Amino acid sequence: MAGKKWILLVSGSKGWEHYKHQANVCLHYQLIKKHGIPDEQIVVMMYDDIAHNPNNPASGEIISVVDSKNVYSGVPKDYTGADVTPENFLSALQGEKRTDQKKVIASGPDDKIYIYMTGVGQEGGFQFPEKALDPKAFTDALKSMHDGKKFSKMVIYMDSDYSGSMFEGLPEDIEVFALTSCHKFIENTPTDYDDQREVYLSDLFSSHWLKHLNTVDFTKDTFHNLVKNKQSKYLKRNPDGPHPCQFGDKKIMSCHLSEFLQK
Repeated sequence: MAGKKWILLVSGSKGWEHYKHQANVCLHYQLIKKHGIPDEQIVVMMYDDIAHNPNNPASGEIISVVDSKNVYSGVPKDYTGADVTPENFLSALQGEKRTDQKKVIASGPDDKIYIYMTGVGQEGGFQFPEKALDPKAFTDALKSMHDGKKFSKMVIYMDSDYSGSMFEGLPEDIEVFALTSCHKFIENTPTDYDDQREVYLSDLFSSHWLKHLNTVDFTKDTFHNLVKNKQSKYLKRNPDGPHPCQFGDKKIMSCHLSEFLQK
């Protein structure tokens, strides 16, 4: 049985200075929608204080590293403002039904899940606006989902400072693969500075990843191809700066993007 494909997109920050994180999520949503994943299988978490921010010269719009087109239009507002919390993230991921009817990942044993997280990090935590997500709580949730047969395979891409510290306890035998933007002692490098808005539009990891997704054939390209892409200076695993770190079940890297990101 083929199963469904579920997407969880998370921007953990708030504030104009962190424009890039919501821009990353909005662009990622547009790229996935282009490949046919329906909104009912996509959950978006972002504070939503950028598009209509007083500092925005194009009110109601967010641009991305790909081009100057508005990527904010049509993006679901499943969790915004005070609802962007570690607790809601873990509840949505695990498909916990809530009285407020917010969207969750209602996955089953044949389904695949892709998670993309972008934001501010700290050593041993992914920062949400008011509180950090604890790595043990995250890993415990993944183990519980595996034991409860809530997915067949899962991919997690995390772009934040010190993100390598988030998956040190991730087992290799629960069908989860995680790729982080940098080592546990390294900060991200911002990129694509926009002079008009006076903000960065992305970090190196997300910039390469999203531009990659914008051009490749999902039915032919695998998750491994980005990591081994010798055209990317960032993805050469530069020992003096940020480089991607891999955790969990690395066999999943050979899966085609279409297995997770295309209808």
